[in-house]
Amino acid sequence: MNILQNENLIIESMNSGAELTRIYSKKNKKDILWCGDDKYWGRRSPILFPIVGKLKDNKTIIEGNTYIMNQHGFARDMDFEVLEITDNSVSYILISNGKTKAYYPYSFNLIVRYILTKSSVVIEWEVENIDNKDIYFSIGAHPAFNIPMNDNKSIHNYSLKFKYRDKVGNISLNGPYHDQTKNVDSLDIIDLKPSLFSNDALIYTNIDEITILENKENEILKVELKDFPLVGIWSPYYEDDSIAPFICIEPWYGLADNINSDYQYSNKAYINKLKINEKFKTSYKISVL
Repeated sequence: MNILQNENLIIESMNSGAELTRIYSKKNKKDILWCGDDKYWGRRSPILFPIVGKLKDNKTIIEGNTYIMNQHGFARDMDFEVLEITDNSVSYILISNGKTKAYYPYSFNLIVRYILTKSSVVIEWEVENIDNKDIYFSIGAHPAFNIPMNDNKSIHNYSLKFKYRDKVGNISLNGPYHDQTKNVDSLDIIDLKPSLFSNDALIYTNIDEITILENKENEILKVELKDFPLVGIWSPYYEDDSIAPFICIEPWYGLADNINSDYQYSNKAYINKLKINEKFKTSYKISVL
């Protein structure tokens, strides 16, 4: 476990999956990140790579060969090496190897970096093509935040406030696969309630920022994801019209297979392409307010 802290926050992360495992607010004396209780969901903030969501029938075809990969890919279950630790950051690296190539044939470096600033955590990703040909990939985040954050509150006391660019699309799911995209005329504030997640995740395009509000006005947490093409919002939904005590806000560069997928990996919606020696770099930020 690697620990960083300053006057406001403590963050912890680990080599397994390069996963962020704790965000603790000293000011609020609260754990912000979900604890990973298996009763609801055993993870906290996994890295989704080289797929986001589910492949149709858990299989994909890359350069004529069929590969089997479970939902969200293999990186979250791989041991990363620590690349660098500073006073305010920790970096992890996963280098392609025989184990990764059983699922995904490309050669790559995947670097995950956590940077602690005053009241925020910046999460940086870098994917490098070290192959002798173009490679394709998806990558995404899956952090879960404790909701409600106060013992005397319920999910109904919380809302999500959005900032967005251009036109927003809402992508529907058909089972675990994506289906239609509909334009959203306006998306400012959504009041949280379990029924929002009765058909799994909410998926939007062109979102730059999501803020969690308590009682419609008290800003408690903000996720900034400028330039990300997609964001998923999710909590497990139960038949008694309840959800788990957390909400995931998930910046994505990738999407589950289409309901009518042809299995071709390079044809996946929102797939990313890297030329030889090219690097993909992006970041998002979690701020405790």
